Amino acid sequence: MRLLIFHILFFCCLIFEQNISAQTTWVKHPSPVLERSATFPDWKGLATGDPFVMLDNDTLKMWYAGVGWVSAFDDCPHVRIGYAWSIDGINWNEYANNPVLNINPDTSMFDADGVETPTVIKDESAPPEQRYKMWYAGRKSRCLPINDHHFGYAYSPDGLNWTKYEGNPVMSPGNPDEWFNTFISSPCVIYDEFTYKMWFTASDLVINGQETDGKGNIGYAISTDGINWTIYPYPIVEAGTQDNYDSVVVAEPSVVKIGSFYHLFYSMLNSWDIENFQVGYAISTDAITFTKSTLNPVLKIGEPGSWDAFWAAHPTVIYDENSGKFKMWYTGRDKSEIVDLENYFWDIGYAESYMPNAITEQNENGVQVFPNPATNIIYVLNGTPGATVEIYNLNGVLITTETMDNQFAIQISNLPQGIYFLNLPSAGNTKYTFIKL
Repeated sequence: MRLLIFHILFFCCLIFEQNISAQTTWVKHPSPVLERSATFPDWKGLATGDPFVMLDNDTLKMWYAGVGWVSAFDDCPHVRIGYAWSIDGINWNEYANNPVLNINPDTSMFDADGVETPTVIKDESAPPEQRYKMWYAGRKSRCLPINDHHFGYAYSPDGLNWTKYEGNPVMSPGNPDEWFNTFISSPCVIYDEFTYKMWFTASDLVINGQETDGKGNIGYAISTDGINWTIYPYPIVEAGTQDNYDSVVVAEPSVVKIGSFYHLFYSMLNSWDIENFQVGYAISTDAITFTKSTLNPVLKIGEPGSWDAFWAAHPTVIYDENSGKFKMWYTGRDKSEIVDLENYFWDIGYAESYMPNAITEQNENGVQVFPNPATNIIYVLNGTPGATVEIYNLNGVLITTETMDNQFAIQISNLPQGIYFLNLPSAGNTKYTFIKL
């Protein structure tokens, strides 16, 4: 069963309420925004999932996995990577020549059966033919042991025409005594402080011949060139205790860096029956030591009968400074059983939030301020719409007085960069220090 779960991980791998709930601040779009085709032998006839989204100038670009057939004569489906673009994040235009990254025709190669879970960065300083860089998970055959999964690297001038690195794979499962010796998947890469930083899913089922609990954990690696990676010796985010939502698996990371904070969104699971994949959140200042939100899961499965009633997993998240929103695309599924081809796998959904619902610091009145540092907007969780907000400089001089709107937002775009004090008279003159970028 555990092997099955990790195989499945590899496949998948409105009004804002006035009184924000302590359970979630994410608002879901009511239906999938990108769906499988449910036709034969289409390349995504069984599933769409594993989305990765970036904002490139004014355009949202998505690379995602499709599960389907190579031809009408194919005896089993394969996983390949497609491309779509959107202006609003809800209405997507799929590339006519999908898939853009295909399986390897050489059956001896590591990615001969499937390529999936893409992550992409745009490097303006790179040569034009390498402007877009992709890391992806590949597997040789679904019939081989689960540790026959590796990470590949590809580059492109336009995000559409990809060339696989001739030295692939760039990362593989570890030695028998290492914690990632059984399974690796779902890389998430950002370029930060002149370093490529990767978070990924990994597991061990056996350590030096001894069976383990086989839980899914999140690892970390760094690179100076995106090809040669140094893996941190231990998982940085681990599955929790028995009573937690993430007691079996934490996986499929998506990291957003804002100021000095790393915001981690990830899939989590609390039983080996693979039901109830949901999205969790953690925060870090060093990319390694993460604090999980006490309010997890931040994105839950839908109500019975909804399109994501069974799974809400594999998030990809961006932060839109113009709107002040976190925007998430995720993989959803409505049924626990494979009934027929039409209900085989997954589709892609969308949700958004003015705050990720994971602030770990709060005052005795339950008031939380986010984000910090901030650029244009600060949000006050559990604040009072219409309340007066006072902002002081470091010298204690009152700079401005603002009124909190019905989305708990305070505009600070007119403030020069620096350190300020925010005072809430309605919360007992509670003061918060924040940085304006």
